[in-house]
Amino acid sequence: MDAQSIKAIRPASGRTLIVTWKNGTETPVDVGAHLDAYAVFAPLRDDPAAFSQVRVGEWGWNAHWTDDMEIATDTLWRLALEQGAAWLKAWRLGRSPKLSQAEAAAALGVSPRMWRYYEGGTHLLPKTVRLAAIGLDHSAAA
Repeated sequence: MDAQSIKAIRPASGRTLIVTWKNGTETPVDVGAHLDAYAVFAPLRDDPAAFSQVRVGEWGWNAHWTDDMEIATDTLWRLALEQGAAWLKAWRLGRSPKLSQAEAAAALGVSPRMWRYYEGGTHLLPKTVRLAAIGLDHSAAA
């Protein structure tokens, strides 16, 4: 799936952005490491109020704070794919006993093929799958 433009964006805890893509999919994206990598983002690292001023850039092609401080959509998309895949794999392997991809997919009602796409970082991890995993953990603990 190609990168999409941003429909809406808002800050979350820490240095995470909640990005709503033009197709309606909503994903959390931790941009902390990206901000740390570039000196231009120092004001956003040091001031949570400045970070919270994020808005959708022109045509939805970036997260925009100022003309000097923007993160391109393709970077946000890549981070969302990588972070969703890492979260899902960590969830699956963190269970006791560890689950195979097929077992985890069955537990959450996802096809094995889609699971491989999500964990491989080729498709965005849907909010519903993340919530199902959290719900399964909660019901197992109760």
